Amino acid sequence: MALVTLRILDGPERGKAFHQIATPVSIGREEGNFIQLNDERVSRYHLKIHENDGVILLTDLQSTNGTRVNGEVVHVWQLRSGDIISAGRSVLMFGSTEEIAARLAKLNRDDLSASVPMGIDGEEFQYLEHYMEGSKLEKLSSHLFEVEIFRGLFKEELAPLHLLAPPDPPTDLPPRQLAQMMEFLQYILIRLRYLTATVRSEPLESKNGEEGAEGGKVSLSAVQWQNLLDLYARIAKHLESVTEPYVHDSYEKVV
Repeated sequence: MALVTLRILDGPERGKAFHQIATPVSIGREEGNFIQLNDERVSRYHLKIHENDGVILLTDLQSTNGTRVNGEVVHVWQLRSGDIISAGRSVLMFGSTEEIAARLAKLNRDDLSASVPMGIDGEEFQYLEHYMEGSKLEKLSSHLFEVEIFRGLFKEELAPLHLLAPPDPPTDLPPRQLAQMMEFLQYILIRLRYLTATVRSEPLESKNGEEGAEGGKVSLSAVQWQNLLDLYARIAKHLESVTEPYVHDSYEKVV
């Protein structure tokens, strides 16, 4: 059992806070949930937050409109302090003020060069930018948590919270699962190797028509572009298929 903190930043229940509540925590529209959201776009049992082997996980419970973390649709996700959870019209932030501040401090010391932003065009980030307009937040919110998190911060300072760092591979896998994972990763690696081998580099022309100016562009054939789209679709399909049995079992246990 782990203790977690959740704040509702937007939606019908905006302003509510749940401090250090014991997992598992179910969230949904039904009265039986620990956190009930009066939101017609939220499913009866929408998601749950639980602990497994010292890690806090979010599991979408086959919700109608899906669950997003940091703007990305997820079925199962490892939560970290500062993550933004979206269900229907409701937006929640995971973690206490102290936990988020500690994670921000750690991220500021880490090398984030290989990290990628999540959901940068999502409504969640438009919501955050509402508080971060201008150089610094000048108007204090009536909600104490928002004051604690946003006051005196540049919006760029919160950005590291929603970067996805290169994940560590799973450890201690049984031989059969290890072989399956290696075959899957090897398949992706080989296809990407063929793709990168066909990329053509073209120098950028300068204003006077001469080549060799700084920068340039790369091109990919139409066939290889379709190859890349196919690989993208296959990975997306696999992400859904590997979590479906687990999500179904989680839903049955909650309901």
